[in-house]
Amino acid sequence: MEKKVWAWDLETLDYFTAYFIDVNSDEEKCFALGKDINQIPDLIEFLFSEVRGLVGFNSLNFDAQIIEYVMDNPNCSAKDIKNLANTIIKYKDEYEFIPEWKLRHKHLDLYKVHHFDNKNRRTGLKWCEFMMDLPNIEDLPENYNSLSEIISYNRNDVIATKELYKKSRGMIDLRNNLTKLYGINFTNASNSKIGSELLLKLYCNRTGLNPKEVRNLRTYRNGGIYLNDILFPYITFENEVFNSFLNMLKTKIIYNTKGDFKYTIPFKGIDFEYGAGGIHASINGSLVEADEEYIIIDSDVTSLYPSIAIENKMYPKHLGPIFTTVYKEDIVDIRKENKRLKEKGNKFIVDGFKEAANATYGKSNDQYSWLYDPQYTLQTTINGQLLITMLAEKLIKIPNSSFIQINTDGLTLRIPRKYESEYMRICEEWSKITRLELEHAYYKKMIIWDVNNYIAEYQNGKVKCKGRAEYENIPLHKNKSFSIIPRAVHDYFIKGIPVEDTIKNSTNIYEFCAGVKSSYNEKSGRSHYEIWSVINGEFKKEKLSKTVRYFISKKGGTLLKIYERGGEEQVNAPYKDGKFQKDWRVTYFNKAYFSENFEDYNIDYLYYIHQAKKWVS
Repeated sequence: MEKKVWAWDLETLDYFTAYFIDVNSDEEKCFALGKDINQIPDLIEFLFSEVRGLVGFNSLNFDAQIIEYVMDNPNCSAKDIKNLANTIIKYKDEYEFIPEWKLRHKHLDLYKVHHFDNKNRRTGLKWCEFMMDLPNIEDLPENYNSLSEIISYNRNDVIATKELYKKSRGMIDLRNNLTKLYGINFTNASNSKIGSELLLKLYCNRTGLNPKEVRNLRTYRNGGIYLNDILFPYITFENEVFNSFLNMLKTKIIYNTKGDFKYTIPFKGIDFEYGAGGIHASINGSLVEADEEYIIIDSDVTSLYPSIAIENKMYPKHLGPIFTTVYKEDIVDIRKENKRLKEKGNKFIVDGFKEAANATYGKSNDQYSWLYDPQYTLQTTINGQLLITMLAEKLIKIPNSSFIQINTDGLTLRIPRKYESEYMRICEEWSKITRLELEHAYYKKMIIWDVNNYIAEYQNGKVKCKGRAEYENIPLHKNKSFSIIPRAVHDYFIKGIPVEDTIKNSTNIYEFCAGVKSSYNEKSGRSHYEIWSVINGEFKKEKLSKTVRYFISKKGGTLLKIYERGGEEQVNAPYKDGKFQKDWRVTYFNKAYFSENFEDYNIDYLYYIHQAKKWVS
């Protein structure tokens, strides 16, 4: 029998269930164990005869551990499995997990691939279901009554896992191809881990050092980091404001590389915000357009952090000067060459080496990484911010020029069209001093809320949306709620379409949906969501799933967030027609239904139009 790759998930309750769906067909398999059923022999036979690989979600440290136990203990009970599951959950920091390489099957864990185990990207499968517009976002009822309910819930999670697998094909192909190219198992590696491991291999290839020994290397800066020792000598300013700032920095000692560097410098009408992660500045709440007299130019440094490191011969102290050679010749130069060749180049080397080039800066401030040297981190980011400031100071001298925004690796200005050649001359002069390369783009218009939220239309008609302005292809760990609103705002500014027209002409119900999820904090405890409504004159409360999908409707109930330690607040309550009211109704939409007549949804367009107009104004 041909072995296949299956999406899968387990439930470890009073009944144990294991559900599988072939990733390349509609074939499904289900096995159960409980007081009146025992399909463990069939499950074990299936695992050994029909499974080539398993695709799960957060499965390496749970489902894979459980299934290994079942294969080792074919006479176990559902209670035994439940006890093991509870132990893994309760003692996850101390539990001795079976490592990936020892597992009987090849496992792909999409939770790891998407780096959802990072605290800043923490995302569950239910939220992915919301973000992917899946029709069923299902929680197991608290008082489930039957095996069939468990199986239905189990199956729905596997359907979601398969959909996420299909959506992740590009990421999976990258990992598979890099695994073949370099002999390192990247199957369940995050992008940052891919970069770190590639860099380690290439560094050890060049130096002949043992990777196990290099992994244990670190440079600690317990006595603090003297900024005067790491600032580039060619950084100079003409303006006294920046000169004073530079001289002040030369006296500073940094002990906490994640929080000790934070300054604000007002200059030419905007605040230059300096921080551990980079520089930011922006005009706010503005629409800026190019015309016959003025142009908008955006200039970004090509690969800012890698370029700074290479051009200034920087390296984590414990890795020595050879690290810079490896970084340049074995990673950055090879990536550039493959990228230049386009069709003939290796796409997977281009993408993989991009992660390797970016890994050094990020991992250099991670005490668990072999790249750890916080001085390298600060030398990169502080000098990067000052170099961008140097460029900004020079460009703003162009008559009648004005800043639009400045970010970590570049800046955007509006200048008189007649000074375009002067702008480029200044950029070339700056590039000669810094040895950094600039890429330029021209915008037709920019609609800016702040530095992190804007719409930029290029001269060629392409549009870039950032932050709150994004309405499509939003990363799964973010929030796409009410995506019809940013789309309506986009179409208003870019296409000249009234927001009412975009909103009322949409027939995609998911564009009107929002998502919220239960949470916990020390002050309020756990929270959950309820719909309060009056049906046939009777007041009712309905407790909802942990993840809730809903849309604003003319009929329905009131959505409230209920706090464990007392109190509640209405979701989407604040304003209607400019007044504080609490009468927005919602339709709970975790189980989507599709009506031939879109009007049957009873969408309250007033809410969406009001919000879009508020954005516009």
